Amino acid sequence: MRRPPRRLSHRVIDREMQGGIIFVGLVMAVATLVALDLRLPGGFIGGDGDIGQARTMAFTTLVLAQLFNCFNSRSDRASAFGRMFTNRLLWLAIGVALALQAAVVHAPFLQDAFSTVPLSLADWLLCGALASTVLWADEARKLLLRRSA
Repeated sequence: MRRPPRRLSHRVIDREMQGGIIFVGLVMAVATLVALDLRLPGGFIGGDGDIGQARTMAFTTLVLAQLFNCFNSRSDRASAFGRMFTNRLLWLAIGVALALQAAVVHAPFLQDAFSTVPLSLADWLLCGALASTVLWADEARKLLLRRSA
């Protein structure tokens, strides 16, 4: 609201925003594939799990990455940490999404529907750490954009 309205001739999704979307998508893809590979025997990293555990970790990492991206999406240039706690409904939505993801991973009838297996606390923490790279990478990108302006 502090900025003047964009001109009608300007695109809603400009080149800078497109670059940000592609960048965040690539970071999410890499984080998800790393989570998958960490549990697959014989992959690049060579994990020690099975396909069910690998898929569940990849799925959980992708969901958590989307939740971290909620904070990134509030501004194209401003840090996500500036006003992180001002939107209580966002935090409520994130809490509900986390509870639903935990149910998909741990409730037996949802495990059957989504082909998931239970994850240990260490697996959840690993998924969270991998997913958080979306936030940290986009913060670095925004910092570079602010410094170049």
